[in-house]
Amino acid sequence: MDESVPKDSLGDARLEPPEQGAEPALPSPGPAEPALPARPQVTFRGNTYDLMSLGSLATAALLLFLCVTCNMGYYCLPLISLVLGAAGLLGARQSVEMKRTRLWSWLGIAAGGVFLLLIVLCFILYFGFLALMIITAQEWG
Repeated sequence: MDESVPKDSLGDARLEPPEQGAEPALPSPGPAEPALPARPQVTFRGNTYDLMSLGSLATAALLLFLCVTCNMGYYCLPLISLVLGAAGLLGARQSVEMKRTRLWSWLGIAAGGVFLLLIVLCFILYFGFLALMIITAQEWG
């Protein structure tokens, strides 16, 4: 299958030199202007179909994990979200869009933290209810 994506990035488009006597369209940076830092090279180029395939693979891996753990893997999902969010924050400097990477990482950490707190709260309520049942059963009988 032939890909129609050029090897050069879109920002590296070549411009023809201006005609004799014409002013250049864009001024060249002078010695007083600092050079812009080089943007990281994009390591993945694709389209929405590639992303849908990646989503399908991630969903299949998650379902397989849940089936193997007899649905006990649900308790690991907030931890996975926290770990991947932290990894995203640590690697945000090397990403193509640092702001977006940090935002998505913080959202993943927040969502994982909320669900982890809900799981802990449910365990506390469950064991508290069991303790209440044991205490009231001793009073009745």
